[in-house]
Amino acid sequence: MSKLFRIAIDGPGASGKSTTAKLVATKLGFGYIDSGAMFRAITLKCQQQNLDLQDQEKVKQAAQAAKISFPSLSQVELDGKDVSNLIRNSNITRNISHIASNTSVREILANQQRAMARGDIPGAKSTGFEHNGKLIKGVVMDGRDIGTVILPDAELKVFIEADVKIRAKRRFDELKDKGSLGDDTLQDVEKDLEARDLADRTRKIAPLSKAKDAIVLDTSHLTIEQQVQKIQDMVYQRL
Repeated sequence: MSKLFRIAIDGPGASGKSTTAKLVATKLGFGYIDSGAMFRAITLKCQQQNLDLQDQEKVKQAAQAAKISFPSLSQVELDGKDVSNLIRNSNITRNISHIASNTSVREILANQQRAMARGDIPGAKSTGFEHNGKLIKGVVMDGRDIGTVILPDAELKVFIEADVKIRAKRRFDELKDKGSLGDDTLQDVEKDLEARDLADRTRKIAPLSKAKDAIVLDTSHLTIEQQVQKIQDMVYQRL
């Protein structure tokens, strides 16, 4: 089977989509592409170069020059350096909307993401799994516009959502565990998420929205294991 089975997972920040997507990819032997990490990496690169994030031309140039790769499910490399933790701090979260709303950057990264999903460029290696005598290979990609813009013809689309207070607690604990929390309180993290949600849903270019044929999965009261199992079941049902 040469065609990849593509799973598009969308949802707001800290809804659990990235962790779930990684585990789904692991369980199925699929490749994994973290589209949000790519935007975070560009944000980091611009900050490292002290660029004005609203200078769209300079940000575009930075995006064109950036080399982003996923050596493993838990690693993100930017220009050959591991930035997995750096891109998750609150300063990146507060400024990423400027990058995400840049039309040129979105186009550059969208082309890379589609190429990865086709298997044309490295980043989505799949070993696959056996199903009814066939080897099923595929890729899991998560973000905010995967099912609507990046992979509108994906074989499975899932829209993950959760209560903002629960999402804030998840993000707070994640930052605390990684030592990236700084002086932020739980309330600060919640406000950051609410601001990011508003920016994502109201931006003119590829806003956060549910694809018409996406399956909604509310993770507010689900464990990660339950989330993964539900998506696995969806894959088997589609096959």
